[in-house]
Amino acid sequence: MSFWKRGSSLNGAYEKALSLLGEGSSTRGEFQTPGNLRIEGHFEGKLKVEGRLVLAPSAEVRGEIHAVQVHVAGRFAGEIVAEDVVEVAPTAQIQGEIRARRLECERGASLQVHCLIGEGIFERQEVPSPATSKNRK
Repeated sequence: MSFWKRGSSLNGAYEKALSLLGEGSSTRGEFQTPGNLRIEGHFEGKLKVEGRLVLAPSAEVRGEIHAVQVHVAGRFAGEIVAEDVVEVAPTAQIQGEIRARRLECERGASLQVHCLIGEGIFERQEVPSPATSKNRK
């Protein structure tokens, strides 16, 4: 069985670094890694993961996540931004917002989220200001 998920394999950029916040650990702040991160404890703050982020079933995380891939099996409250995919395990409890190219959710998960899913969600779209809209009429 893989460290990350049953049946998965790591390759390329995902193999270059591994960080772990173990069960029973607790910290706050900002954390950035060029590789992968597995959280089994408590974290509050901002995470920037240039690989795969795994929130184990024992994880409790609040804040902002920016990663290539995110696998949630624990509890999360806040914003998740994934360049590729967010995978939601049956044990997951998520509140907040998810933005990703793909979302895979297993039966049993608890989600109270606003989702923006698809290829174009990372492109900035100009929203006209109210003053600009009035001038066009």
